[in-house]
Amino acid sequence: MALPVRATRSRLTGWTAAWLAVTTLFAASASARPHVVHPLVGHLAPEIVQPLLSGPGGNFRLSERRGEVVLVGFWTSWCGRCAEHLKTLQALDATYAPAGLVVVGVSLDETTDKARDFLRKSGVGVRNVVDASRQLGSAYDVDSVPFVVLIDRDGVVRYVHGSQNAAEPQALKRELRLLLDE
Repeated sequence: MALPVRATRSRLTGWTAAWLAVTTLFAASASARPHVVHPLVGHLAPEIVQPLLSGPGGNFRLSERRGEVVLVGFWTSWCGRCAEHLKTLQALDATYAPAGLVVVGVSLDETTDKARDFLRKSGVGVRNVVDASRQLGSAYDVDSVPFVVLIDRDGVVRYVHGSQNAAEPQALKRELRLLLDE
C-alpha cells in the first residue's frame, strides 16, 4: 500500500532555483568522486639499483633492504620546495633509522653534477641517487616533485604522496610509525 505523498509548491524561482540546483549537483558530484589510489600501492616496489651520490658510498639496491622500511623521495634541483623536502627526509632518517628506516632520495636531474651541486648547497647528507634517464621516475609513476613512496619491510608500496602533500612531515611520521611497528 502506497502512502499518499503531499506535494508542496516551492517558492524558489529564477536565480535562486538555479543556484540551488547547481550547488546541489556540485555537492553530489564532489561526494561521489572516488578516492584515487596510486597504481603501485599494494604491489612490490620497482627495483632501484643506482650508484649513491651521497651517503655511505657504493650502490643502493632496494632488494637488499628487505626487512627494513624504505622511504624513497623523488626530487629535482629546480624544484622550489625540494630543498626543504630533502631536509625533512634527512630529519626522518636521523630519527627513525634506529627503528629500521632507510631513506633514499632520487634526483630526476639531467646530470649528476646538477644533483651533486644542489645537495652540496642544501647541506643534505641523506643517501641520494640520480635517475638522469628518468626510468625510475617512470617505473614509480612520478608525475611531479617532491614525490614520496613508503615501502614496507616486505618490499610492498604502502603509501604514495605527490607534490601536494609530499612534504607534510606529520603525515609521513604517522605512516612511518605504522610501518615500523608492523
